Amino acid sequence: MTVDVVVPEEHPLNGLHPVRTPVWWGWKGDVGKRCDVEVHTGRNVVLRIEKRFNRFERLLAKILRAPNEVRRPLDPMNSLIWELSDGTRDFQTIVHHLNAAYEEEATPVVERSTAAIRGFVALGVMKLLPSSGDVPWSTEPGAVPPEQNLERREADMDQWS
Repeated sequence: MTVDVVVPEEHPLNGLHPVRTPVWWGWKGDVGKRCDVEVHTGRNVVLRIEKRFNRFERLLAKILRAPNEVRRPLDPMNSLIWELSDGTRDFQTIVHHLNAAYEEEATPVVERSTAAIRGFVALGVMKLLPSSGDVPWSTEPGAVPPEQNLERREADMDQWS
């Protein structure tokens, strides 16, 4: 039996709605644990982020044939948080679903969720909105953000990696 976790009123993320910023993301691997929300696939999420080079770094990257993107695979719990962070759910709801899907594995669930969301915000791939509503940018998988020059790929990374 899952015990429902309540985020304290004074918690800094209480009432906020995490939302993915424009970044290419997709899935890799098999389905694992799932929560009861349809958008959660149970697969691991992978982010593709274009590298930004200065002139010298661009020259070195060309000579060394360095990739022009960073791929960031997320673990299963961070993948759940990522998929649920579309701006329609508040922090409490995301904590509830993480706890329901992973129970003791996610303990302490409020602290784990806080650290994950703060990490995403620090990377610049997530924002915190004061209320739910329409987000003026795409949060869909497989979408290349307009300001990036990534090669278009399907969101299912198992097809091409």
